[in-house]
Amino acid sequence: MALQLSHSAQLTAYLPQVLPQAVFCQATAEPNTASIDWARSRGSMSMVRVNPATAVLYSYKHIKRLAGGRPDQFDLASVMSACARLDILACGTQVHCDAVKSGFFSGAFCATALVNMYARCGCVGDARRVFGGIACPDTVCWTSMISGYHRAERYGEALSLFSRMLKMGSSPDQVTCVTVISILASLGRLDDARALLKRMPVPSTVAWNAVISSYAQQSGIEHEVFGLYKGMKRQGLWPSRSTFASMLSAAANMKAFVEGRQFHASSIRHGLDANVFVGSSLINLYAKCGCISEARYVFDFSRERNIVMWNAMLNGLVRNELQEEAIQMFWYMTRLGLEADEFTFVSVLGACAYLDSHCLGRQVQCMTIKNCMAASLLVANATLDMHSKFGAIDDAKTLFNLIPYKDNVSWNALIVGLAHNGEEEEAIGMLGLMNADGITPDEVSFATVVNACSNIRATETGKQIHCLAMKYSICSNHAVGSSLIDLYSKHGDVESCRKVLAQVDASSIVTINALIAGLVQNNRDDEAIQSFQQALRDGLKPSSITFSSILSGCTGLLSSIVGKQAHCYTMKSGLLNDDSSLGVSLFRIYLKSKMPEDADKLLTEIPDHKNLLEWTAIISGYAQNGYSSQSLLSFWRMRSYDVHSDEATFASILKACSEMTALNDGKEIHGLIIKSGFNSYETSTSALIDMYSKCGDITSSFEAFKQLENKQGITLWNSMIVGFAKNGYADEALMLFQKMQESQLKPDEVTFLGVLIACAHAGLISVGRHYFDSMNKVYGLKPRVDHYACFVDLLGRGGHLEEAEEVINQLPFRPDGVIWATYLAACRMHNDEERGKVAAKELTELEPENSSTYVLVSGLHAAAGNWGEAKIAREAMRENGVTKFPGCSWVTVGNKTSLFLVQDKKHSDSLSIYEKLDDLTGMMKKDDDIEDQSRTCIDAWLPRDVIFYYGCKLLRARKILYLVVDTKMACEVTTRCCLFDEFDVVPQLGGTAAVFRSLIYAFSCCNVGHLKFNEWDHLPFGPRDEMDEQRQLEFTAHGSMEDEQRPEGADK
Repeated sequence: MALQLSHSAQLTAYLPQVLPQAVFCQATAEPNTASIDWARSRGSMSMVRVNPATAVLYSYKHIKRLAGGRPDQFDLASVMSACARLDILACGTQVHCDAVKSGFFSGAFCATALVNMYARCGCVGDARRVFGGIACPDTVCWTSMISGYHRAERYGEALSLFSRMLKMGSSPDQVTCVTVISILASLGRLDDARALLKRMPVPSTVAWNAVISSYAQQSGIEHEVFGLYKGMKRQGLWPSRSTFASMLSAAANMKAFVEGRQFHASSIRHGLDANVFVGSSLINLYAKCGCISEARYVFDFSRERNIVMWNAMLNGLVRNELQEEAIQMFWYMTRLGLEADEFTFVSVLGACAYLDSHCLGRQVQCMTIKNCMAASLLVANATLDMHSKFGAIDDAKTLFNLIPYKDNVSWNALIVGLAHNGEEEEAIGMLGLMNADGITPDEVSFATVVNACSNIRATETGKQIHCLAMKYSICSNHAVGSSLIDLYSKHGDVESCRKVLAQVDASSIVTINALIAGLVQNNRDDEAIQSFQQALRDGLKPSSITFSSILSGCTGLLSSIVGKQAHCYTMKSGLLNDDSSLGVSLFRIYLKSKMPEDADKLLTEIPDHKNLLEWTAIISGYAQNGYSSQSLLSFWRMRSYDVHSDEATFASILKACSEMTALNDGKEIHGLIIKSGFNSYETSTSALIDMYSKCGDITSSFEAFKQLENKQGITLWNSMIVGFAKNGYADEALMLFQKMQESQLKPDEVTFLGVLIACAHAGLISVGRHYFDSMNKVYGLKPRVDHYACFVDLLGRGGHLEEAEEVINQLPFRPDGVIWATYLAACRMHNDEERGKVAAKELTELEPENSSTYVLVSGLHAAAGNWGEAKIAREAMRENGVTKFPGCSWVTVGNKTSLFLVQDKKHSDSLSIYEKLDDLTGMMKKDDDIEDQSRTCIDAWLPRDVIFYYGCKLLRARKILYLVVDTKMACEVTTRCCLFDEFDVVPQLGGTAAVFRSLIYAFSCCNVGHLKFNEWDHLPFGPRDEMDEQRQLEFTAHGSMEDEQRPEGADK
């Protein structure tokens, strides 16, 4: 660059423009260097590498030589203007000294330049002293001083100075008004800024841009910019690139796609769409609106793709969860030779965190070091956050200690990482260190630490942090308030939750959600609904989280009412389409309310058929609420949509198979588990063991247990022990329990439940006593209600009714219906009507609406031959309006399932079935093999034709019609008839395996083919006695507590 100079006036006129360009525009200079040198011989300027301060001083000396050693005030002002632009305070102070010596200090022109120089160099005090010495400051001088206060964020003094300027009669110009508007916007006084704009005689585009930018940056009022833009257009002003950048930013924050496209069209008409700032704003708009294809279009057809455009596109891809494309775009950018800046690395590091690729993140970190970007606080914070999200806490701590000047983001990144990686106590300690380091904790710090206290139940520490948050006046923040409410609700302190809510801004639904969740957690469902209704009255818009919390706390009749109301609201508001988890919550409510038709209709309204979590929730919802067939159908329907199951899905569907005794479906799902690779997972294997056990295939159950190599989970052992116990293999259950202890696994409550069941069904009373006593004494486990029920069953089955009564009387809590029903069944089994009456009275008081209560009482009296009392019990049931669950049974032969009710004649083969049943009945009568009525059926006082035509007997007749050698069949029974007596008279049919499952009692696995069975002498791996194989009737039944009688001396 060269500039011909003829005299001082030319130099002083061009120096303020030439010098900054020379300093900033040459590309080869090092940081803080310029390229200016003077060639005196030819009066021209050539470019060499020098320091900016040296260049200015050298230039100033040359000015002095040209002016004969006495530069005038214009020369001095030009040099001071250059010092102000370059932020060179040392040079400016030297010029100030020469101005004082020269006598130009008091001149308005030179004094104004001094005020501007000191203000722009950050020395507001010196600028104010110079300003105070000016008798009549002009508008430029006033503006320079006001701008200095603005840069120093001393807004109050700036506004005071502006008021003084108006009082002294000095008229503000466009620059002054724009500066004051920016100050008012920084203080949040947007109405005053807008009023000042209206008072301007001829507001310029710059002034309008200042107001529009202020509204665009203020959350919640971005929509105001649209009216401001129209007002600007009405005055005939031409929008600039800043105008469109602010308008597009406001539309992006509001996700106003339609308005954004309109501004895009306007920018094209004004020829500004190719501008870098407008282009990057357009990319940001479309990315925030989720229209990434439009963002790509803007980027691809942009004439100038500088680093700003690339950064906008990278950030848009990361925002739309297209991290892989973002990484590919970054590598492409580096291949093009573009140098990434700190914003580029922040986006790429964020993409690495989402991709769960710590290795890739480390590579990018190496690139930041190579490009000298690691020292940037933005990059360091992004890298620290990446390490924290990957759980690399040691790396995060190392990097944190290397950051010289940490800010809130640095501390928060480490605190959040510690809290999310199970180091809550250290996260809490970091808050104290942060405060001691002089960094004021913000809402993120407090919300994270309070959540950490909530997770580890450190309520007292949480209260201290609450006090600290009150000291910093942060309790009104929604995130902090929600965390405090969660803390107190987990502690059961609902009143403190309400106090916290009173301190929080009530304009957000977030804290209301936290309160509703806390009330539901503390079983205050009515109060939760009242809080929800109050939020609606206050005009708050509920979110999907609100409804999920409300629905999770609804029970009984209330659940169906609230569920339907929530269903209607979410459909109208569109929440049901936006959040599939909300539809799942409604689905579960309908199932709990016994409204399967509404649940099925709801499924058609959920649009996403590819969401695995949604399908898993549907399958488990059906299975947990007794709709096992629908659960199985939903699973195969999910498979038709090509949705691959996970461990939770398999566990849910196997539960449905076990409830239906759908052994064939269970085996098919077992094959899918092996194919999917989940057979090595504990959850799916435990579900397989449970399924095979409940279907009576104890051999396959044990095979699944043996095939899992890593048996470190207690759940797996529990499933096998309970499976052995409930199938009557007490010895195997106890041996497996000992094997588990040898593996150094500590038993839990479920383990002892299986052990007690095994002892009860095998009559091992002394062994059961030992294990029951060892729960608390040896393992420190407090027996639950179900443990006491099993212990009472153990004693009752063995005939120790007096001891069982003592156990009930000495319980640390009031006995519930299960315990009394168990004791009552034992009394009926041993024909102890007197003790049974006591149990019957207690059970009737506890569960007067339960039909099983009256059936048990009736059975007690029937077993004692007291038919009158049995009939009275049935009449009391009818008088109280209690209806018995209708008994039904179903049998699966091949791929066809048949359902039977009492005296059912709707089946297509009903005539043949009844003929076969009559034949069987005749055989029983002929062989005198029908036992006493009280033994055969607890409903013995009913007519014999009803008894003989029970659903379970009909299905057996149907089964015999279709028995085929070596065919596996399964049946379900829900009636209380004895399964065994009829099989004693079934003729030899050729070794057909059958699985019987009683929904009231137990399930059994038998090999039909002989007239006798031995309930105790069967191993899952072969017979105990060397009997002829055809004579073995493999029949295992852990049986009912009512119909089963222990063989004499079984506990030995």
